[in-house]
Amino acid sequence: MGTVAIGLSGGVDSSVAAYLLKEKGFEVVGITLKLYEDESNIEDAQRVANLLNIPLYVFDYTEEFKKTVIDYFFETYKNGKTPNPCVYCNRFVKFKFLIEKAEKLDIKTVATGHYAKRGKICDFEVICKSKNASKDQSYFLSFLEEDQIKKLIFPLEEIGSKFYTRKIAKKLGLPTAKKKESYEVCFIEGDYRNMLLKRYPKYGVGYFVLEGKRLKKHEGIFNYTVGQRKGLKIPYTEALYVEKIDPETFDITLSTKDKLYKKNVVVQKVNEIYVPSSDFKATAKLRSMMNDEPCTVHVEDERFILEFEEKQFAPAPGQVACVYLNDCVILSGFIEESF
Repeated sequence: MGTVAIGLSGGVDSSVAAYLLKEKGFEVVGITLKLYEDESNIEDAQRVANLLNIPLYVFDYTEEFKKTVIDYFFETYKNGKTPNPCVYCNRFVKFKFLIEKAEKLDIKTVATGHYAKRGKICDFEVICKSKNASKDQSYFLSFLEEDQIKKLIFPLEEIGSKFYTRKIAKKLGLPTAKKKESYEVCFIEGDYRNMLLKRYPKYGVGYFVLEGKRLKKHEGIFNYTVGQRKGLKIPYTEALYVEKIDPETFDITLSTKDKLYKKNVVVQKVNEIYVPSSDFKATAKLRSMMNDEPCTVHVEDERFILEFEEKQFAPAPGQVACVYLNDCVILSGFIEESF
């Protein structure tokens, strides 16, 4: 079957993925990237490698991760936008260095524990949705280039549920079987706002603006994102939401919920694998936890515009927009604005 390098993160998904590869007859080599201070994850990865009797190589990329992902995270918030560090990291750090290290070990195929599939559209290699719709991670892999995708396999692509993954891990006695799943930014402990304020003290304090009028001062733009309702503490006849954040004046425009629904979303192009024409029908999602919705895609040189059939709530500048054709990712980028 050949040799496969598996990215062992120290979590249950990659642990089970490594086991499934062995069961299929692959020679499996583990690679763990140290990206931040995560000694416990490295220890768990080593324990899994020992139990499965596979070699494990650990490589330190903390400096590259800091300069690429952490700086991007901070700068995006500083510019009044909402970052997506996971999508960004997968292309520019995690998969980049996993593939590089595998090639140096003379291994041509790389696997991870993501819930996604590799597919083809008109001979283009693309990332497609996994069988497990509730756990599908194709959105988080939407920035991967075709040259990266060609080298990947996803052992968990047909797993029906996270419950079943844990069941396999428990049966095998894997040390990661009961490990809790993290929904937070991996490199931040506690509230990310504290890290932002520590890095940029006294930065970003402006006013709430409603119907063109400045109201009271807010607590700094780091504390708010487009679409946010909680924590505004402004009495009004209806619930208020963050509609816009101005990184120049630090003013935050508020409005009622109905005004945050937008039909058109302008996206800065980051990854284009296949585009059937300059205007075509597809589906797209604007955040990881939403369903992809029907739209018409208008493609230009440096950007594309999503014209949704139904208005979408609070497209957030800085977030990732991902376009699907037949459940496969063909185009993605950063949201710039909406109207």
